[in-house]
Amino acid sequence: MVATSSARSAVSQPPSPAPSPPPAALDPEVLDCLSAVIDPEIGLSVVDLGLVYRAARTAAGIEVDLTLTAQACPLGDMIVEDARSALRRRFVDAPVDVALVWEPAWSPDRITDHGLKLLGRTPRI
Repeated sequence: MVATSSARSAVSQPPSPAPSPPPAALDPEVLDCLSAVIDPEIGLSVVDLGLVYRAARTAAGIEVDLTLTAQACPLGDMIVEDARSALRRRFVDAPVDVALVWEPAWSPDRITDHGLKLLGRTPRI
């Protein structure tokens, strides 16, 4: 009897797309503010691209976790700073923390239906 390697089967399977964050992790007012932050290479907001993994108002202030479409994105620092600036303008009395995260990895499956429509693609719904 030949034993099969579970590691081999795990390697051959494609990675799962990044799951959407739970709705409770995405404060609508914070998302509204971040919708003005545009990825200049793609021309969509970070919200429509699905780059925002967490957007919350907490006792500590405004807390946002966002990612980029690729770790090598040359405009990443600018996008993060644009997010901070937009949030500071809207929430003037609250500390703002924007963290750049890489897990889970972003995939095009995270683009919102609105974003797909803006890109000329058919929305999922």
